[in-house]
Amino acid sequence: MAKNLVIVESPTKAKTIEKYLGKDFKVLASVGHVRDLPRSDFAVDVSNGEVALRYEVPKSSARVVSQIKREAKAAERVFLATDLDREGEAIAWHVAEVAGVDISQENRVVFSEITSDAILAAFERPRRIDDHLVDAQQARRAVDRIVGYRLSPTLWRNVSSGISAGRVQSVALRLICDREDEIRRFVAQEYWTVHGAFDREGTRFDADLHAVEGKRVVTPKKMEEYAEKGTQERYLVLGDGEAAALLQARAREVDTWTVTGVTRRETRRTPPPPFITSTLQQEAANRLNFSTARTMRVAQQLYEGINVGQEGQVGLITYMRTDSVNLAASALAEISDLVRSEYGERYTIARPRTFASRSKGAQEAHESIRPTSVKRLPARLARRLDADQLALYDLIWKRTVATQMAPAVLDSLRADLVGTDAGGAELTFRTSGQVVKFDGYRRVYGEGATAGEAQVGRAAPPGELPDLADDQLLRLIEVRGEQHFTEPPPRYNEGSLVKLLESEGIGRPSTYASIIQVLKNRDYVRLENRRFLPTPLGEVVTAYLKQHFAEVVDVSFTARMEEELDEIARGDERWGPMVSEFLGEVDDWISERKPERPRIPIEDAQCPTCGAQMMKVFSGKSRQWFASCQRFPDCKGSLPLDSYGNITTVAALQPDEDVPCPVCGKGTIRREGRYGPFYGCQDYPNCKGIVNVEQRIGLPCPKCGQGDLTERRSRYGKPFYGCNRYPDCDFAMWTQPLAQPCPNCGGPLKPPRRNAKNPVATCAHCEQRVPVEADPPRVETFEFVPGRRPAEPAGLGRS
Repeated sequence: MAKNLVIVESPTKAKTIEKYLGKDFKVLASVGHVRDLPRSDFAVDVSNGEVALRYEVPKSSARVVSQIKREAKAAERVFLATDLDREGEAIAWHVAEVAGVDISQENRVVFSEITSDAILAAFERPRRIDDHLVDAQQARRAVDRIVGYRLSPTLWRNVSSGISAGRVQSVALRLICDREDEIRRFVAQEYWTVHGAFDREGTRFDADLHAVEGKRVVTPKKMEEYAEKGTQERYLVLGDGEAAALLQARAREVDTWTVTGVTRRETRRTPPPPFITSTLQQEAANRLNFSTARTMRVAQQLYEGINVGQEGQVGLITYMRTDSVNLAASALAEISDLVRSEYGERYTIARPRTFASRSKGAQEAHESIRPTSVKRLPARLARRLDADQLALYDLIWKRTVATQMAPAVLDSLRADLVGTDAGGAELTFRTSGQVVKFDGYRRVYGEGATAGEAQVGRAAPPGELPDLADDQLLRLIEVRGEQHFTEPPPRYNEGSLVKLLESEGIGRPSTYASIIQVLKNRDYVRLENRRFLPTPLGEVVTAYLKQHFAEVVDVSFTARMEEELDEIARGDERWGPMVSEFLGEVDDWISERKPERPRIPIEDAQCPTCGAQMMKVFSGKSRQWFASCQRFPDCKGSLPLDSYGNITTVAALQPDEDVPCPVCGKGTIRREGRYGPFYGCQDYPNCKGIVNVEQRIGLPCPKCGQGDLTERRSRYGKPFYGCNRYPDCDFAMWTQPLAQPCPNCGGPLKPPRRNAKNPVATCAHCEQRVPVEADPPRVETFEFVPGRRPAEPAGLGRS
């Protein structure tokens, strides 16, 4: 029996570490948290400014806890080697509590990479559990519980059942809703730009109209900024085609144009810092189209270990939850050697480049996210990694290597072309551009440019910069105007939302992915073209909290609480008084305020019946907005809303006459709801008939034989597969079935265990075991609309 027991979080991590430690060590996985607050109880006890949390061991962890207790009792020494952040420290403490491990001993082991050298070095210098980090995590859990369990019941009573508020997620949702409000209020403005083509000794190049009689030509957005500063008289906006055409005509009157203000300079671009959690999520979203959850899942796999062949199972990157931009001295030396050998001496730098953290509230002073060895080139690992793992590893590898490469060198040019029109007024065109003289770090971490390739603005010539000098005389070949319209601010995607949360100090590296996932799972937001739109449910939750509990969705209030949690982690503040005070505040809010369901005025919308103002009102049952008269119930006038919450017409919503309302028979309108798409009556809210869209998988229900199996979602957003005759038939399974049915009864087959040597599927109905190939294909869903009228032959009408 092994003398030493080591506890980590995941089985993969356990497998990798056990290989390094040898026969005297046994490594077990806690499989995440072994204790948590009970779901059925508030479990936050406050007394005289002190706080105690009542934990329980979930049923799902009971077997693991029993094994840990048994092995800990038999071992001579127990090491707690969970992750090195607050969450990992708390898991270590919980394991020690349930297993009876003496936390006064130095039995806590931390490391930022899972390699042989790092693991062996870490076990040579164990430390005690950091009580301050544990307290900070307990405080975070407590304040999250207070917001969720104290405020959510008011949402149930006043908005809709089964929804919730969250300390951090509600602020993130508010930011998304505020951006949507900006977009709705936005009114596009027309403006024009004027562009000229000039000739210099047979060479043509382009320039933009820059100034008219000393007034610089700008966009409407820029003019608003200058107006706020009181300097708008120095600038000019071409607001319509007539103004642009007039300036084009004046430009044609100029006989010759004189080159002035030629500026040539060499600029150096240094590489961006190595990845931290937030920047990795942003770049993976922008470059790889990865969601934050997908990024963190793949990064976890790379960190915990991959079988790379001769080396066996090894961690490929350092710990992926960090806000440090540091690189270890050993890594810097290895990167320098690789750059010299792979790219040549001119790409190296004289001394290692260091970076300063720009993250607000930066904590956890370990390393940035980097490869554990840059000698493991992505191309050499291609056969060992799946597509997602290779793409993310390649991104991390390139970013890390680029940080220690020479700057990119660019040649830039700017010149003004000045002429005087027939009226004696001065017009100025400007040309500018860049070419890459030396690609430097961009050779590895490209930004769309390589050496010798022009990086030019819209006014620069393709291929090379124009050879211009002061006092040269030029001829205008062509002038044209171009119409533009101002655009609303863009909706957030996952990358830009993470960037905003980080800049505002909302959440921490380990929480960004879970914040976004919660918003999706609870149907508070939806994705359209990879950008977030608030759902009606998300909008009403935000409106309700802003109206009645504004502190919960206040950015500065939430950021200050994050700072307090950081102070607890540093030992500068005690967690009990902080939690006790917050609970008192929240209880006072609830007792003093009389919240009700929000009714939001709709600007410039009048009731079609009585002419009063229309209000957006939320239906708790359908979880949709509808437009109702302000005088309801005295006036029952209503107007339809589109999927963005804007006033529209029934005709514009294009009711589907082939899907009749089951109540009144009128055509229905397709909408998105909490459990997926559905068709709602065009006469809503007067008629509330709906037709739910089924996501069928092509297999009959094996239990009742009458229904069809469909993919559905639980109230917590988790997919499952059940009979469409529910509640008359309660057949359900939680795993995605295989594409092939059971050969015995035709029921769905549960997939085999991953990486099984002899994969065997099991029937969910008759439990017959069926040998299958490795990684067999799963069922695919298709949409089925109950009650949809069949398509008619061409040329025939409905009788």
